This record gives sequence, C-alpha cells and structure tokens, in this order.
Amino acid sequence: MTISNREISFYVDTLIVEAIVGDEQLYKQAAAGGLVSSLIDKVKWYVGNQIDPNDKAGSLMNILGPGVIFNAFRAFGFGWMGALIGLAMRVFHIDVAGMFRSMWDKLGSLISGDRQVSSEQVDSIVQGVAQEHMSPITEEEATAAQQLLTKSNFDDLMRDARLIKLTMISYASDSLRKEAGFFDTMNHKKKKTTNILAKVFGWVLKIGLASAGLMVAGDVVNKFLDRPNALDGSVQEGKPVDPGPAKPAAPVMPYTSQTKFKVKPSYHIEGNNTASAWIERSSNSHGSISNMLTNFAKSVYDGLDGKESIIQGTPGFQAILDRIVFFNRNAAGGSVVFIPPEFKSKKQITDAFIDDVAEKAV
Repeated sequence: MTISNREISFYVDTLIVEAIVGDEQLYKQAAAGGLVSSLIDKVKWYVGNQIDPNDKAGSLMNILGPGVIFNAFRAFGFGWMGALIGLAMRVFHIDVAGMFRSMWDKLGSLISGDRQVSSEQVDSIVQGVAQEHMSPITEEEATAAQQLLTKSNFDDLMRDARLIKLTMISYASDSLRKEAGFFDTMNHKKKKTTNILAKVFGWVLKIGLASAGLMVAGDVVNKFLDRPNALDGSVQEGKPVDPGPAKPAAPVMPYTSQTKFKVKPSYHIEGNNTASAWIERSSNSHGSISNMLTNFAKSVYDGLDGKESIIQGTPGFQAILDRIVFFNRNAAGGSVVFIPPEFKSKKQITDAFIDDVAEKAV
C-alpha cells in the first residue's frame, strides 16, 4: 500500500470514528478548529500529558489499559461510545471488555521494553480479535434481542443502531425491529457491531501509541499527530530534524495519486469554512447530499460524467456522506446543508475517494 493510500485510509477511519462517538458538545468545542483535528487532539493530549518517558509502555497501559479504558473514553468526550457499548452488550451479547483485554494482551508483548510498532501490526491484532468475538448469535439471544427492541426504549436504541451504518458498507434498513427476529440478520448485525467496536478500539490504540512515541517513524499516524516522522522529512537517520519556524495548523487533507482524471481548468480551489461557515443550498436529505457530493466531484475533475454509481460506491464517498449527514442530523429535511468545518474545498472532499474511482473506472 502506498503512503498516500495509508493517509487516506487513516483519514477515513478518523471520520468514521468521529461520526460514531461524536456528540453535540464536541461539535461546539471544535467549531473553530475542525472536528477531525479536535478528536485526534483529545486523545493525543490525554495520553501525551501522562506518559513517563522512562516507561512509555507501562504508563500507556495505565492510561489505556483494560481496567481504565472506559474512563478514558469519558475523558475524551466520546459521548456516543457508551450507547454503542450498551447496544453491543445488551442486544448482541458481545464481550466488549474481553475484546479490549485480548487486544492489549497481544499488543503488550509487542511494545514491552518500549519497542515501537506499526499501524499494520495494530490492525492485524484488532482484526484477529474481532474475528475471535464473532461467534454466531444463538436463537435464545436473538429472541431476547427482539424482546428488548420492542420495549419502550426502542427509539433510543434505533438512534444508537443507526451508527452501525458507518462501517462504509452500504446497506439499507428501515427498521431494526422488523429484522430483529431474523436469525441470519441478527448474526450479520452482530458482526458489523463487533467490527465497529474493533475499529474504534484500534483507532484509539494507534493514537495512544503514537502519542507515547511507540509508533515507528514511518507510520502515517505520526504525521497526523504532527510528530517527527519519516513521511514528511521531520526525521532523518532516526533523529528529529529542526522544523524551523512554526507553521500555522492546516486541516488534514488526503493526497491523491491518480492521473486518470484531470482537474478542470475552470476549477479554482475554494477557501470555505474559514471566515464563515460553508453552507450549500440543497435539500437536507441523504439522497440529496449524496447527489451534492457527486456534483462536487464532477465540478472538480473532468471525465466523471456517467460514473455516478462508481463514485457513490467507493468507501471514501460513503464515509464523507455519512459524516455530512450525521453533522446535519438536527436539521434533516431543511433546505440547506452545513459542511463540517474540517472541509475547506470541494477538491479536498473529492480527493478522499477519487483514487478509488480511478481504479474502478474503465
């Protein structure tokens, strides 16, 4: 995988995690600086201020270990995390604590003695543990889940369950209650919920490891945290390079390497969400926002006419779409769409998925 693809992959993962665990308070706090950077900074600050440089692995265990991780989620301001964990445990009987403990057991042996790891190693551990906890749901559990979902708390659980769609896998479900009695569907939802939990856990572990200085220099997470790294030249021959005068913070932007589609000569990059909020005149609905993003892409790059289904089928597009829909959830049905503050231009948005479009387009 190329460096650019790794950057885009981590950027998309961050969008998904933010959409899953974010809440209104986070939006208010991050209005000026961007939600993505705010979410990363919360974990970075929490971990970075408690790391013992003489025992990085041990102090990280004390901060994000199995016994304290759920307190850490509250400290991060991950408002929706409790709802997601509750859904996983109460409905699907997922051993959430056991999942995280297993991840730490495997990760701890890799970082003992303050050894450094890579994102790929973390991903391998997380995916392996997720598979271990995907045992099929029993008929008794399916029945219990159906009963739980038909009680008075159904609306709250439905709101929580909608977050499961943020796995970037496009699937439609108009009612969890209608599907709850179907055994195969319950197993499918259990797998998706397990994957979501694993994605959140893995993302937090990566940020924590990088904040503690336990990520290898060539790992993309270091770059997102503005730590010395081998990707932008801030580390050479294993030693940090003097960065020179401080530069103003820039939003996280994916890099595109495709050459199939050229930027239109008539397109000029915008500087939205700087002096004022970026607002688009469009119906505030899932379908309309999807069409709006597709038109963004077509206004930036030549050659995308007729490729609407390819554009909308890419994981990056789905993640951006879900991010914007979730950001506008309190104004659904209105006549305007607010673009989240971490996005500054149509090209920045499009570049999160244009490489995938170029790969799939004939």
